[in-house]
Amino acid sequence: MTPAQAAQAVQGALARGDWDKAVTALQVLALADPRNASIRYNLGLALRRLGKDEEALAALASACNLAPSHLNARFEHAACLMDLGHLDDAGKAFSDYCRAADQDADGWLNLGRIRLRLGDAQGAVEALERCLALRPDDREARLARGEAVQLEDRERGHADLRRLYADHPQDRARLLKAMTQGPRGRLPLSGTRLAVR
Repeated sequence: MTPAQAAQAVQGALARGDWDKAVTALQVLALADPRNASIRYNLGLALRRLGKDEEALAALASACNLAPSHLNARFEHAACLMDLGHLDDAGKAFSDYCRAADQDADGWLNLGRIRLRLGDAQGAVEALERCLALRPDDREARLARGEAVQLEDRERGHADLRRLYADHPQDRARLLKAMTQGPRGRLPLSGTRLAVR
């Protein structure tokens, strides 16, 4: 496939969700234009769709190196790190991203989730509150914030989680786990403490 054929093929492949064909065309284009960050970014996205996250990570890192101001590439690079379980690196990448894109609720939510998984309760609460300031009705951010508050302050955290337990019946299993298996001890399984009115 020539670069001209690849350029013609890639748009249709992306539009159809033909990720294999898109990757092939984007690889041809990347060889022909190695300094083009957008090609690397789109290659990373297509590789992610195929579940090839390690290869996607390399393409996205290349896009970020070529164009540090490419915010979409920075977000996807951080998300790929997170999905691969590289939490320290993902936390740093999302922290850097959020400084550059401080109005992106998704960035703050992901940063909060990572900090929570790393046991940084205060950092998680701060990031999740930034998310909620931008998107007050974000259920996932509220639940994660409740878990983070529990890590930071057991009593206040349990009270927050009990309120969430009453308000979000679809998330009760997750909330019950957070309340009873937190790293700072256990909450007794008492029906009166979890009563929903």
